Amino acid sequence: MKKILVLGKDGQLGRSLQAKGIMQCLGRDELDLSKTETIFDRLMDLDFDILVNAAAYTAVDKAEVERKLAEKINGESLEFISKACNEKGALLIQISTDYVFGDTLPRPICETHTTIPESVYGASKLYGESMVQKFCERYFIIRTSWLYSNYGHNFMNTMLKLAETKSKINVVVDQVGSPTWVDDLADAVLEISRSASTEYGIYHYSNEGLCSWFDFAHAIFEITGSSVDLSPVESDAFPTKATRPSYSVLNKRKIRNTFNFQINHWRDSLNRCLEQKKSSK
Repeated sequence: MKKILVLGKDGQLGRSLQAKGIMQCLGRDELDLSKTETIFDRLMDLDFDILVNAAAYTAVDKAEVERKLAEKINGESLEFISKACNEKGALLIQISTDYVFGDTLPRPICETHTTIPESVYGASKLYGESMVQKFCERYFIIRTSWLYSNYGHNFMNTMLKLAETKSKINVVVDQVGSPTWVDDLADAVLEISRSASTEYGIYHYSNEGLCSWFDFAHAIFEITGSSVDLSPVESDAFPTKATRPSYSVLNKRKIRNTFNFQINHWRDSLNRCLEQKKSSK
């Protein structure tokens, strides 16, 4: 049985992997990725065959004013994580993001598409990807998008919380992507970790289908039976420090073909996630 180590135990993916039985997980208290000088030695003291790096600086707007911290956690740390994995002969599974892309044509984005991040967060994650490619021999970089779950802070939970106190909600309609249930991503990560594939490199994974944030919110309220007056608005109604991708639908052909994945449609996974939330109450 391969030993898996997960970094980022308190994030959405980390918590999902723990719920699926992964026991060796570290949070920031056990390994602070901003303290890059400690990373290599700490990892060399641990016993693992596969490292899943789900830890990241994810405060997209705050990163615009905390560039150095975002670059350390999302970028520089990957040099030392990669070197430790290489020294141990371990596989590295690095979680990345659709934010590495800038404006694109409205068609699903392939792994080979030109990366031009428009935010510090996106640039810092791309920096991390480059460190993995430079210093690690055995790696899978998985770019994903629009993660949600019953854990922590995400769009679905924000909408459900707003519905408790507001009768009218405005949601952005001019940003399009593919919502991804973190449990589906966790299953994909575990399937890759169990495989014997040596087709290392960059892969895209999200749920199938596409929608706007407005469409996503509408589906959440429709499934839960919430009587909210939902209105579509343009992105400029909610000014932010960081630029968000207007179109970030990822092409999953490569990951489907390599690992023979059957990927769920986002609407089906949303139903399952909300059912899970309801049954846990």
